[in-house]
Amino acid sequence: MLVTSTAYLASDTSHRIDHPNSSPRHIRVVGIGIKGADSAQTLNAAQMRHVRSVSLPASAGPGASMEATLQCARDQGVDLTSELRDADLIFLVAHAGDDVSMAPAIKQLARQQNVSITGVLVQDRSAAQDAASLEVLRASSDMLIIASDNDYVEDMLQELGA
Repeated sequence: MLVTSTAYLASDTSHRIDHPNSSPRHIRVVGIGIKGADSAQTLNAAQMRHVRSVSLPASAGPGASMEATLQCARDQGVDLTSELRDADLIFLVAHAGDDVSMAPAIKQLARQQNVSITGVLVQDRSAAQDAASLEVLRASSDMLIIASDNDYVEDMLQELGA
């Protein structure tokens, strides 16, 4: 089974970045929910190359339409479609207990542009598992990372050359 999965992943090119590895990657860090938005705001994106952060503390609510979600983002001063337009990678950051209901709409926008999403759920090791947020982020991400503190996001971006 592992060989089959590996062969499939190697052949699936739908989310590959279409330019050489030597070209810079344009990364968007989208913080959703109150703590996730705070994480995106405090990220030192200004000192990172080709990284922009977007903060969305409020949401249109679970099951909201795409238009309602985009309007909610506009009400927070974010044109989500244009913010994500030229991204090569999207990091979707939330903390345990955050409202992550914007994640499916962000996934839909990313799919329209063939951009992969890495979800990051920051969760204190001693805290109880946030199953609801975990389920939504898992379904809205190509890869999901559970981190124990906020520094992980910045460390990951630095390792990517940002």
